Amino acid sequence: MVLMGAIEVLKEVLEAIAPVLILFFIFQVLVLKKIPENIRDLLSGVLMTIIGFFLFFYGAKISLIPMGGQIGTYLAGVDFFWVVILIFIVGVCAILAEPAVNVFVYEVEKVSSGYVRKNILIISIALGVGVALIFSALRIYFNLPLAVILIPGYIIILCMVMLTPKEFIAIAFDSGAVATGPMVVTFALPIMTSLAIGLRGGDSGILGLGTVGLVAMFPIASILMIGILLKRREKS
Repeated sequence: MVLMGAIEVLKEVLEAIAPVLILFFIFQVLVLKKIPENIRDLLSGVLMTIIGFFLFFYGAKISLIPMGGQIGTYLAGVDFFWVVILIFIVGVCAILAEPAVNVFVYEVEKVSSGYVRKNILIISIALGVGVALIFSALRIYFNLPLAVILIPGYIIILCMVMLTPKEFIAIAFDSGAVATGPMVVTFALPIMTSLAIGLRGGDSGILGLGTVGLVAMFPIASILMIGILLKRREKS
């Protein structure tokens, strides 16, 4: 059973990476018409990528996803106040462990020559994701349509874009993309779907879907707010 699961995950990883590798080698042969000088490094890097993806996806399948499901089922029987607190903590901790976010904030600090500190960015993104999970829980409890949260949210974001320094606009929208990384998707999403099933039963796990969309939205707003505050501080 374990072996079959590992083979299935390895197959999924190879199917995901194969199109990129095929495109790369076609480009090398048909366009550049030469073999890269560092072909050994490239092949060893591809092998390490495959191993890394395999270990992560297999680990997520046997640990993070079931763990998230168990947490969500437990939270369904807890008072709503504690659900909000625990969900917020989960969102913050998931972002602190998110590799894509750590790379992103490092790059932003580097290209801005330290003007935008990575600690401020990562805290803002983490708080945004925590709030996003709270709204996802509210949606489950009150059976709200996703559009009721997303449409006003993006209207507010568009208004904030007009007040934010233009340098922060690109940072904000990229932060929304990196926030929806593998940690949030494999851990927070199963929590929300299991919470919905635990509260409402049946096929209501669909209410947990849309969580990733909310996670992508709220960090954008938090980073734009940082830009507005920095702009006001500079003027004062």
